[in-house]
Amino acid sequence: MNGLKMAGMMLIALAVAAAAGCNRQTENEPSSSSNGPPSPPELAAMTRPPIPDLPVPVGFDLDQKYSRNLAAAGIRWVDHLYKGSPDKFAVARFYRRQMPINRWTLVTEMFSTGSLKLDFEKQNERCHITVSDGSLFNPTYIRVELWTAGRVPQQAVNPLKESER
Repeated sequence: MNGLKMAGMMLIALAVAAAAGCNRQTENEPSSSSNGPPSPPELAAMTRPPIPDLPVPVGFDLDQKYSRNLAAAGIRWVDHLYKGSPDKFAVARFYRRQMPINRWTLVTEMFSTGSLKLDFEKQNERCHITVSDGSLFNPTYIRVELWTAGRVPQQAVNPLKESER
């Protein structure tokens, strides 16, 4: 019985020593408290999205059954649905970071009834992105809607050069 107690105490001491060793920090390693909480993972952009200037995060697939687009006579119209598994807040961060790279300007951002909604503008186009909860197998949906706005670009209003006026 005495040997059993001794073995149990040694096992406890070994477990405590192992736990202490796991939390040990080297001199060159900064403490986690000085760095704050770990930053959330950033999503990468697809190398060839269906629409070149509308980025799509890796891990999302175009649902062709519920998507359509048109380009004709200087106008564009896009209505795409993408399905994937990354977190919807990570997707919203992705669009805040990636759209300006493609010359889109964030105009409005809203969180409403569980969905994140971001509106972007570029020249005479608007892009509305809705990130929402999906289904069991595709927990996140991205709806991308783009249309040519009714505004006329400033150059089209006064096409004459200063010297011709």
